[in-house]
Amino acid sequence: MIPSFISSLVLFIPAFIANPSAVITGGQGVIDGGRNWRGKRILGDHKTWSGLLGGIFAGTVIGLIINYLFLFLGVRELTFSEDFYSAISMVVTLSSFSMIGDLFGSFIKRRIGRAPGAESLFLDQYPFAIFALLFFYAIFWKEAVSLFPWEGVVAILIVTPLIHRAVNIIGYRLKVKDVPY
Repeated sequence: MIPSFISSLVLFIPAFIANPSAVITGGQGVIDGGRNWRGKRILGDHKTWSGLLGGIFAGTVIGLIINYLFLFLGVRELTFSEDFYSAISMVVTLSSFSMIGDLFGSFIKRRIGRAPGAESLFLDQYPFAIFALLFFYAIFWKEAVSLFPWEGVVAILIVTPLIHRAVNIIGYRLKVKDVPY
């Protein structure tokens, strides 16, 4: 039997993958089109349609691979669902709301005067994870309670800043990111 906090971390991989995948796929089509709101940029030049869609796509593909790999191996605790439509709905939800949470974090950073790319302790790490979890619970309440029980949610919130920092350092060393945070 796999501890629930481990299964929650594995099942949250689509959200963990979506966010850094946007850096790799981004660069085309600035989402806010350079527009301001109340005298400040809405999101900034780093938030692009190609990054948003690329992040959602990457998280979805990896989530489905995980789901069907563990179904094939018979490890049901590490799967979303045997039904393709249920599984894809769940991984798309995690990936999409991870990206929307990241956009929300950028929106708040612009409101408080943080420059795009500037490090912001809470706003860089948590909005994507919180949005993914909240909306997953809102849409899939029954499944969410078993896939992401309270100890799984706590584990996700503990490892999120560690994973975020590690991925950013790797991206920086690979010259995909300009800064290591």
